[in-house]
Amino acid sequence: MRSLSLIVILLILTSTCFSQIQISFPKDRSVFQRNNQNTALVNISGNFDGELDKVEARLVPVKSTQGVPTDWTIIATKPEGGYFVGALQGQGGWYTLQVRGWFNESIVIQGSVSRVGIGEVFMIAGQSNAEGVLDYGAKPSLDDRVNCFNYRVQDNLWDYPYFSSFSHIETNTMVGPKGQGSWCWGELGDHLAQRLNVPILFLNAAYGGSSSENWYSSALGRPTQNAFHLPYIGGAPYSGLRISLQFYASYLGIRAVLWEQGEDDSETGEDVYYNNVKTVIERSRADANKNLSWVICRTSLNDFANVHTNANVIRAQNRLIKDIANVFEGPYTDSIQVPRIEGVHFKNLGGTNDGISSLAKAWDTKLNDNFFNKSTPFLSSSLITLQASCQFSETAKLSLPGTFSSQRWSDNTTETSLTANKGSYYAIARDGVGNYFFSNTVNIKDLPPSTVPFATSKRNPNFCVGGNTELVTNDTHYTRFRWNTGETNNSITINTSGTFTVRGINSLDCFSPPSNEVITRLLASPPKPNIIIGNGPTVCEGSSVILYASGFGKSFWSTNDSTGSISFTKPGDYSVSVKVRDDNGCVSPPSDIMKASIKPRPEQPTIAQIGAFSLEAEQKVEKIDAYEWKKDDAFLTTRAAIIKSAKPGFFTATAIKNYAISGSQTLGCRSLASKAFSFIPSTEIKNLIVYPNPAPDGIIYLEARDDLSDLLLTVYNVSGKFVYSTLVPSLTERRQINLSFLESGKYIIRLQNSKFSESRNIWIEK
Repeated sequence: MRSLSLIVILLILTSTCFSQIQISFPKDRSVFQRNNQNTALVNISGNFDGELDKVEARLVPVKSTQGVPTDWTIIATKPEGGYFVGALQGQGGWYTLQVRGWFNESIVIQGSVSRVGIGEVFMIAGQSNAEGVLDYGAKPSLDDRVNCFNYRVQDNLWDYPYFSSFSHIETNTMVGPKGQGSWCWGELGDHLAQRLNVPILFLNAAYGGSSSENWYSSALGRPTQNAFHLPYIGGAPYSGLRISLQFYASYLGIRAVLWEQGEDDSETGEDVYYNNVKTVIERSRADANKNLSWVICRTSLNDFANVHTNANVIRAQNRLIKDIANVFEGPYTDSIQVPRIEGVHFKNLGGTNDGISSLAKAWDTKLNDNFFNKSTPFLSSSLITLQASCQFSETAKLSLPGTFSSQRWSDNTTETSLTANKGSYYAIARDGVGNYFFSNTVNIKDLPPSTVPFATSKRNPNFCVGGNTELVTNDTHYTRFRWNTGETNNSITINTSGTFTVRGINSLDCFSPPSNEVITRLLASPPKPNIIIGNGPTVCEGSSVILYASGFGKSFWSTNDSTGSISFTKPGDYSVSVKVRDDNGCVSPPSDIMKASIKPRPEQPTIAQIGAFSLEAEQKVEKIDAYEWKKDDAFLTTRAAIIKSAKPGFFTATAIKNYAISGSQTLGCRSLASKAFSFIPSTEIKNLIVYPNPAPDGIIYLEARDDLSDLLLTVYNVSGKFVYSTLVPSLTERRQINLSFLESGKYIIRLQNSKFSESRNIWIEK
């Protein structure tokens, strides 16, 4: 398939035609908010086939008077993976975006977006005179530069709304996400575009019939209901404004929120309205993480029979304009088209009674030079460049750079990364505030590079076993390689028969097609020799391991010995093999590895008396499996580290350490015998001893001259009151008793069975 793609590209170039760049950003008719210096960055991303050295872009005015053309500007250098991401700065205007790609000093690919604007973006919010009403005589925009997102949701806007190309505002165009028809916004856009000579884009999050209380409560996440006592769902009406600010305005940037609301607050007091809308403004700024400019329309007229306005609402709207920074005066609409045909909504009736057109002119009057000079615009967010990696496999991994609070991929998965072996993918991520960021699109099939490297052998590819040849690629297109052996250097050493190819690796860890094949041949070798055990293979220190080689020819051990046998005498683990060389100079395969071991003997133990009748064999470091005891040259049956003796004598101990050698077999290695220990038991202790006394930590030890068993230990305080008891199975050896839970003081201990009973005083000191 890759070869076929290259042939197709060559045929296209031969016919002097260009392949098309698939431009994913910007969307057609996008308008990017300009700054107050009349400039903005246009974010650009796209996809292409083949390879490119660079990608250039430029802006060409749709009409010569509608912008300032830019020169061709490099927006990406040596893009890999079939995608590019960049940005181009331009001045306010209405443009065709042209993009072209170069390879080997020739233009090989190009694309365009017919309409892209740098101008003004407005978010509309409020109720029905902001949302618009269909079939009320609204006029379409006559200027090609007036745009919207042609989409409408009936109820609430979900957190990942629909997103596609933008549209010119026609009469019945939906000004998404909630606006109905062009309303006054198409005409207002005409006024602004002609006066400012830049394109205009409107987003409409207004909600018909909504009161200031509905906006206030929903902005705080509280349930609210409309005048018909029907609950708003999904956080509406405020959620539509929030999501539009975080989603669409993050992509485009924004100049201001245009607020037209108050008709549904006929009974609302001044302070209540003021606080309601002030809260909505503050919440919108926090949710957008921007000090958004707001323009407040002064409006309150709502009467189906007589003219009825609410001076409280107008005063509150004037206070909002006066008191809150970055809030501007909008039009006063209570005097427009009075009386209105159905009491609330404007309507174009023809002639001088066109209320909707009058509303557009009123807005245009207030969006004057003073407003544009003093308001604070916010520019679009930069595109996210996906981090793509083939992970040295046929499967690609896409991930987002940086840290986001959440993300959603174009396949609707929400993990931090996406793994796939085919298809095109993009991501929309959200930061900790909730603003959305849009990634470029990656087509998995375009990630691998197409240039094929070349491989060759530097030496004779036919060699004996044990010999080798060197394979090398001198391709300068890549700095990294992967051979079919798994090795990654530009040259590899081969010592087996086989067919070898190499692939180039680009910076995305993606493989090129495989190179030409290089075939190597391994010559016949002598048969594999065997190793014969003379002694071993596992012995204790003091013995030696002896190994012999069988086979034909001269022996060569892995220890560098060239004799017929080898031996080991020092403790350690040994892994050895042997080879033989025939008359042709070919060396046999190495024998099976023989593992041999000389296990070190344990350290010579020492003997210490640890109690009245107890001796202990001690080791400083090692863990010992058993001890062999002698008393007066006679072996004892015990194998423990601690023994008991009530009779004097000379004692020695030998440490034994067991090593697992094969299966369930063990090898016991013995230390040198300890020095003899002369033990003379105390004659003053008739039977029982309890120590230490006092016991500083509550731990005491019991020893008895005789081997007592089935004992009950009882503890009493000095008043004779029972405190504690425990069973002592036997006193054939020293026994530890933990009384650390007792308080400091004097106690009486009684130890008894059916034939024995003794008591001792004991002090516990903590």
